Amino acid sequence: MKLIAVNGSPLVGLYAKVNEDFAVVGVRDDKFIDSIREELNVEVIQTTIAGSELVGALITMNSKGVVVSDLILNKELEKLKKHLEVKVVETRMTCLGNNLCLNDRGCIAHPEIDQRIIEVISEFLDVEVVKGTIGGIKTVGMSAVVTNRGGLVNPNANEWEIKKIEEVMGVEVLKGTVNFGNDMVGSSLIANSKGYLVGRDTTGFELGIVEEALMR
Repeated sequence: MKLIAVNGSPLVGLYAKVNEDFAVVGVRDDKFIDSIREELNVEVIQTTIAGSELVGALITMNSKGVVVSDLILNKELEKLKKHLEVKVVETRMTCLGNNLCLNDRGCIAHPEIDQRIIEVISEFLDVEVVKGTIGGIKTVGMSAVVTNRGGLVNPNANEWEIKKIEEVMGVEVLKGTVNFGNDMVGSSLIANSKGYLVGRDTTGFELGIVEEALMR
Protein backbone atom coordinates (compact mmCIF):
# COMPACT_ATOMS: atom_id res chain seq x y z
CA MET A 1 0.00 0.00 0.00
CA LYS A 2 1.18 3.51 -0.75
CA LEU A 3 -0.38 6.98 -0.79
CA ILE A 4 0.78 8.91 -3.85
CA ALA A 5 0.13 11.73 -6.30
CA VAL A 6 1.10 12.24 -9.94
CA ASN A 7 2.20 15.76 -10.90
CA GLY A 8 0.37 16.98 -7.82
CA SER A 9 -2.85 15.11 -8.70
CA PRO A 10 -4.25 12.38 -6.42
CA LEU A 11 -6.19 10.91 -9.40
CA VAL A 12 -3.52 8.26 -9.90
CA GLY A 13 -5.85 5.76 -11.56
CA LEU A 14 -6.04 7.93 -14.65
CA TYR A 15 -2.32 7.60 -15.37
CA ALA A 16 -1.76 3.83 -15.22
CA LYS A 17 -3.35 0.45 -15.88
CA VAL A 18 -2.00 -2.78 -14.42
CA ASN A 19 -2.32 -6.55 -14.52
CA GLU A 20 -0.46 -9.17 -12.50
CA ASP A 21 2.85 -8.74 -14.34
CA PHE A 22 2.89 -5.38 -16.12
CA ALA A 23 1.89 -1.75 -15.67
CA VAL A 24 1.33 0.68 -18.51
CA VAL A 25 2.14 4.18 -17.24
CA GLY A 26 1.48 7.35 -19.20
CA VAL A 27 3.73 9.80 -17.34
CA ARG A 28 7.47 10.19 -16.92
CA ASP A 29 7.36 10.34 -13.13
CA ASP A 30 10.16 8.36 -11.50
CA LYS A 31 8.60 8.34 -8.04
CA PHE A 32 5.30 7.07 -9.42
CA ILE A 33 6.98 4.41 -11.60
CA ASP A 34 9.23 3.22 -8.77
CA SER A 35 6.23 2.99 -6.43
CA ILE A 36 4.29 0.90 -8.94
CA ARG A 37 7.24 -1.48 -9.37
CA GLU A 38 7.72 -1.77 -5.62
CA GLU A 39 4.10 -2.07 -4.46
CA LEU A 40 2.64 -4.14 -7.32
CA ASN A 41 5.73 -6.17 -8.24
CA VAL A 42 5.34 -5.55 -11.98
CA GLU A 43 7.43 -4.51 -14.96
CA VAL A 44 6.59 -0.97 -16.08
CA ILE A 45 6.00 0.08 -19.69
CA GLN A 46 6.09 3.87 -19.97
CA THR A 47 4.11 5.15 -22.95
CA THR A 48 1.33 7.53 -23.83
CA ILE A 49 -1.78 6.19 -25.59
CA ALA A 50 -3.16 8.22 -28.51
CA GLY A 51 -0.70 10.89 -27.41
CA SER A 52 -2.34 11.14 -23.98
CA GLU A 53 -0.88 10.50 -20.53
CA LEU A 54 -4.30 9.26 -19.34
CA VAL A 55 -3.65 5.62 -20.15
CA GLY A 56 -5.79 4.42 -17.23
CA ALA A 57 -8.83 5.81 -19.02
CA LEU A 58 -7.85 4.68 -22.50
CA ILE A 59 -6.84 1.01 -22.23
CA THR A 60 -8.13 -2.09 -20.52
CA MET A 61 -6.04 -5.12 -19.65
CA ASN A 62 -5.79 -8.37 -17.76
CA SER A 63 -3.16 -11.11 -17.73
CA LYS A 64 -4.06 -12.16 -21.29
CA GLY A 65 -3.30 -8.80 -22.84
CA VAL A 66 -4.34 -5.23 -23.62
CA VAL A 67 -7.29 -3.89 -25.59
CA VAL A 68 -7.03 -0.38 -27.01
CA SER A 69 -8.88 1.73 -29.57
CA ASP A 70 -7.54 2.44 -33.04
CA LEU A 71 -6.54 5.94 -31.95
CA ILE A 72 -3.30 4.44 -30.65
CA LEU A 73 -0.20 5.68 -32.46
CA ASN A 74 2.10 3.22 -34.23
CA LYS A 75 5.09 3.94 -31.98
CA GLU A 76 2.91 3.37 -28.89
CA LEU A 77 1.55 0.14 -30.29
CA GLU A 78 5.04 -1.16 -31.02
CA LYS A 79 6.15 -0.37 -27.49
CA LEU A 80 3.23 -2.33 -26.01
CA LYS A 81 3.74 -5.26 -28.37
CA LYS A 82 7.31 -5.77 -27.11
CA HIS A 83 5.82 -6.94 -23.81
CA LEU A 84 2.12 -7.73 -24.21
CA GLU A 85 -0.47 -9.22 -26.52
CA VAL A 86 -2.42 -6.26 -27.92
CA LYS A 87 -5.81 -6.08 -29.62
CA VAL A 88 -6.74 -2.87 -31.44
CA VAL A 89 -10.48 -2.27 -31.92
CA GLU A 90 -12.48 0.29 -33.86
CA THR A 91 -14.95 1.91 -31.49
CA ARG A 92 -16.50 5.26 -30.70
CA MET A 93 -16.04 4.43 -27.00
CA THR A 94 -12.32 5.10 -27.16
CA CYS A 95 -11.89 5.33 -23.37
CA LEU A 96 -11.95 1.57 -22.86
CA GLY A 97 -10.42 1.85 -19.38
CA ASN A 98 -13.38 3.97 -18.32
CA ASN A 99 -15.95 1.69 -19.88
CA LEU A 100 -14.76 -1.79 -18.84
CA CYS A 101 -14.17 -3.21 -15.36
CA LEU A 102 -11.98 -6.27 -15.76
CA ASN A 103 -10.01 -9.00 -14.03
CA ASP A 104 -8.73 -12.40 -15.22
CA ARG A 105 -12.13 -14.06 -14.74
CA GLY A 106 -14.74 -11.63 -15.99
CA CYS A 107 -15.73 -8.18 -17.15
CA ILE A 108 -18.53 -5.69 -16.53
CA ALA A 109 -19.04 -3.45 -19.57
CA HIS A 110 -20.69 -0.09 -20.21
CA PRO A 111 -24.32 -0.94 -21.02
CA GLU A 112 -24.19 0.84 -24.39
CA ILE A 113 -20.94 -0.64 -25.69
CA ASP A 114 -21.20 -2.31 -29.08
CA GLN A 115 -21.86 -6.06 -28.99
CA ARG A 116 -19.10 -6.62 -31.54
CA ILE A 117 -16.58 -5.10 -29.10
CA ILE A 118 -17.89 -7.32 -26.30
CA GLU A 119 -17.34 -10.42 -28.43
CA VAL A 120 -13.78 -9.34 -29.33
CA ILE A 121 -12.91 -8.62 -25.69
CA SER A 122 -14.45 -11.86 -24.47
CA GLU A 123 -12.47 -13.95 -26.95
CA PHE A 124 -9.17 -12.06 -26.77
CA LEU A 125 -9.00 -11.69 -22.98
CA ASP A 126 -10.75 -15.02 -22.27
CA VAL A 127 -13.41 -13.59 -19.97
CA GLU A 128 -17.18 -13.56 -19.64
CA VAL A 129 -18.40 -10.05 -20.45
CA VAL A 130 -21.70 -8.78 -19.04
CA LYS A 131 -23.17 -5.33 -19.58
CA GLY A 132 -24.13 -3.37 -16.48
CA THR A 133 -23.72 -0.37 -14.24
CA ILE A 134 -21.92 0.04 -10.91
CA GLY A 135 -23.54 2.49 -8.53
CA GLY A 136 -25.88 3.40 -11.37
CA ILE A 137 -22.85 4.64 -13.32
CA LYS A 138 -22.21 3.49 -16.88
CA THR A 139 -18.45 4.19 -16.83
CA VAL A 140 -17.86 1.03 -14.80
CA GLY A 141 -14.07 1.14 -15.16
CA MET A 142 -13.98 4.32 -13.10
CA SER A 143 -16.65 3.30 -10.57
CA ALA A 144 -14.86 0.14 -9.39
CA VAL A 145 -11.45 -1.51 -9.09
CA VAL A 146 -11.55 -5.31 -9.13
CA THR A 147 -8.50 -7.60 -9.04
CA ASN A 148 -8.22 -11.39 -8.92
CA ARG A 149 -8.30 -11.11 -5.13
CA GLY A 150 -11.06 -8.60 -4.31
CA GLY A 151 -12.61 -5.31 -5.26
CA LEU A 152 -13.70 -1.84 -4.18
CA VAL A 153 -16.86 -0.47 -5.75
CA ASN A 154 -18.78 2.80 -5.81
CA PRO A 155 -20.62 3.28 -2.49
CA ASN A 156 -23.94 3.62 -4.34
CA ALA A 157 -23.69 0.12 -5.83
CA ASN A 158 -26.85 -1.86 -5.11
CA GLU A 159 -27.20 -5.51 -4.15
CA TRP A 160 -28.03 -6.58 -7.68
CA GLU A 161 -24.95 -4.86 -9.14
CA ILE A 162 -22.70 -6.32 -6.46
CA LYS A 163 -24.09 -9.81 -6.99
CA LYS A 164 -23.44 -9.52 -10.73
CA ILE A 165 -19.82 -8.37 -10.16
CA GLU A 166 -19.14 -11.19 -7.72
CA GLU A 167 -20.68 -13.84 -9.99
CA VAL A 168 -18.97 -12.66 -13.20
CA MET A 169 -15.59 -11.69 -11.74
CA GLY A 170 -15.35 -14.39 -9.07
CA VAL A 171 -14.38 -12.23 -6.07
CA GLU A 172 -16.05 -10.54 -3.13
CA VAL A 173 -16.21 -6.74 -3.20
CA LEU A 174 -16.82 -3.96 -0.69
CA LYS A 175 -18.31 -0.49 -1.12
CA GLY A 176 -16.12 2.49 -0.35
CA THR A 177 -14.52 5.77 -1.39
CA VAL A 178 -10.96 7.10 -1.77
CA ASN A 179 -9.34 10.55 -1.81
CA PHE A 180 -11.55 12.01 0.93
CA GLY A 181 -14.92 10.95 -0.45
CA ASN A 182 -14.27 10.37 -4.16
CA ASP A 183 -16.79 7.68 -5.18
CA MET A 184 -15.22 7.17 -8.63
CA VAL A 185 -12.69 4.84 -7.07
CA GLY A 186 -11.11 3.78 -10.37
CA SER A 187 -9.81 7.31 -10.89
CA SER A 188 -7.73 7.20 -7.72
CA LEU A 189 -6.74 3.57 -7.12
CA ILE A 190 -4.38 1.17 -8.93
CA ALA A 191 -4.26 -2.46 -7.83
CA ASN A 192 -3.44 -6.05 -8.60
CA SER A 193 -3.53 -9.11 -6.34
CA LYS A 194 -0.13 -8.19 -4.87
CA GLY A 195 -0.79 -4.63 -3.72
CA TYR A 196 -2.25 -1.23 -4.43
CA LEU A 197 -1.51 2.49 -4.73
CA VAL A 198 -4.11 5.08 -3.81
CA GLY A 199 -4.39 8.86 -4.09
CA ARG A 200 -2.64 10.81 -1.34
CA ASP A 201 -5.85 12.46 -0.08
CA THR A 202 -7.29 9.11 1.02
CA THR A 203 -8.20 9.07 4.73
CA GLY A 204 -7.25 6.46 7.30
CA PHE A 205 -10.85 5.25 7.45
CA GLU A 206 -10.98 4.87 3.67
CA LEU A 207 -7.64 3.05 3.68
CA GLY A 208 -9.00 0.49 6.13
CA ILE A 209 -11.83 -0.38 3.74
CA VAL A 210 -9.51 -0.45 0.71
CA GLU A 211 -7.17 -2.80 2.55
CA GLU A 212 -10.03 -5.11 3.54
CA ALA A 213 -11.52 -5.03 0.04
CA LEU A 214 -8.34 -5.75 -1.90
CA MET A 215 -6.06 -7.69 0.44
CA ARG A 216 -8.55 -10.11 2.02
